[in-house]
Amino acid sequence: MDKERIFIIKFLLDKGNIKTQIHTKNISPQEAIGLLETAKDQILENVRKGRKEIFKSSKKDE
Repeated sequence: MDKERIFIIKFLLDKGNIKTQIHTKNISPQEAIGLLETAKDQILENVRKGRKEIFKSSKKDE
């Protein structure tokens, strides 16, 4: 059975301060960087397209 893999980042913006929480499970540092790059690319693409919901994105495994 495949191991569960989790990569969660939470940003809390509070009175000009940014707090970051990261939770990973069975994700290597290299994979985490790749996932961050993918998220960045998706956000930038949505900004270029003028979408208001720039963070709404998902990928389904087949």
